[in-house]
Amino acid sequence: MRVLLVHPNDFPDPETPEPLLPPNQAPPLGLAYIAGFLRDAGHRVVVHDMRHSPLDRERFGAVLRDFAPDVLGMGLYTVTVPVAEEISDIARGLNPDVCVVVGGPHPAGAPEECARNPHFDLSAVGEGEVMMLELVEALEAGGGNDRLATVAGLWFTADPRDPESELIKAPPRGWIDDLDALPWPARDLLPPLDSYKMTMFQYREWPATTIYTSRGCPYSCIFCERREILGNKFRVHSPQYVVDEIEHLQVDYGIKEIFFYDDTFTLDARRVRAICDEILRRGLTISWNISTHVNTVDRELLHAMRAAGCWQIAYGIETGDPRVMQDILKGTDVSTVRERITWTTEAGIEAKGLFMIGHPTDTPESIDRTIEFARSLPIASANFKITTPFVGTPLREMAADYGELNADDYRNFMGDPSQAVFVPNGLTHEYLMGVQRRAYYRFYSRPGRLARIARSMAGRRHWGKWIEGAKIMSRLARHQALGPDAGVLPRFLEFEH
Repeated sequence: MRVLLVHPNDFPDPETPEPLLPPNQAPPLGLAYIAGFLRDAGHRVVVHDMRHSPLDRERFGAVLRDFAPDVLGMGLYTVTVPVAEEISDIARGLNPDVCVVVGGPHPAGAPEECARNPHFDLSAVGEGEVMMLELVEALEAGGGNDRLATVAGLWFTADPRDPESELIKAPPRGWIDDLDALPWPARDLLPPLDSYKMTMFQYREWPATTIYTSRGCPYSCIFCERREILGNKFRVHSPQYVVDEIEHLQVDYGIKEIFFYDDTFTLDARRVRAICDEILRRGLTISWNISTHVNTVDRELLHAMRAAGCWQIAYGIETGDPRVMQDILKGTDVSTVRERITWTTEAGIEAKGLFMIGHPTDTPESIDRTIEFARSLPIASANFKITTPFVGTPLREMAADYGELNADDYRNFMGDPSQAVFVPNGLTHEYLMGVQRRAYYRFYSRPGRLARIARSMAGRRHWGKWIEGAKIMSRLARHQALGPDAGVLPRFLEFEH
């Protein structure tokens, strides 16, 4: 069958001004994994990443006409639901018989909502590779509700055009335990990897790209939307598979740096040491960085990672207030955070802090403690996001009891304080806007920290970053956005987490 996989993003609008900051992009590896799996089974697959390659409605319609997919699959975040509905309308306008299936974080958290959405035929809950192959095979065999109901993980209505018709739920889908059985993501179906954009402090070497080496996370943070898709059972690719993929990216794509996109890369320390050993055994020169939980690192592991090319670790810290840290079920404490970050810097690895503002039990005092905690840590950079209660998370279930929840417009789920989905009791939208600006300004205003950033960009290989930074500063200046009240000055340091 012919399968079109789409990573949705808003259609270009000529009336929308150029964004102040360049978008951060990463290849949609989830879709690329599915594409590789389907292609190996003999199906024809096209992947279109609208975030990387935006097309207007007419040109996107031409893509649909040219390829004429039997199945249109889309990976949805909450914020992309409205544009996915529009994409479905365009596809059905050209071919009323196309099967529209949606998966990803939003359907995992709201499967019935997506199943009853008349724009979509099927809502897929769980890992997509095997499920999509079984779905395509069921459609090839004639489809029908009875046959589709045997595809574990699918939710749909008896009449896909009638949201009030009977809801049909296939059995839940189990997790893929043998990740090495999956082919590498079909990156050849994506745009050139070096054409994707990362924020300038997310990498040291270019071109850079992303890899997943594990799935699932056993931690229970109340705000995490990925648990519904990947579960809490930690499953891994073997060290051999991981380093084979790194070598493949170096040889076939010229990649010089890897960002391991795992939620908790260092959860299995023995496996990470084996990956490091294999990198060194093969004599690979590769720069890499990770994100992880502070509980999962030790001194020996950090030194092994540094020797194998790791230069940065982004730690999900979230708050500097001990009470709030307990309330969000982070599973650690502020003293452990400080200790592990100190170990990281002692090993010669740069530490990055990921923080959130506006937790359910946050107060102005607890947020101030978070800002001052961030400033006190030996971290090179920090990211301050506005807490967002995504569907399917414990945070979403409790948000209305702890503040104002305005989740009607899915386009607001961007973590933008001016359109905050959730405002805790005792705080306001205006306060969140101001305190996020203040957090960035106070963190980055120290001359020593700015000097460290400048030193990290020394040398001819970083000229491109200086040019990019100059362009950003020029845009900010044109928009009169410089200074402590601008808010966006340091945000080009952010990366998607």
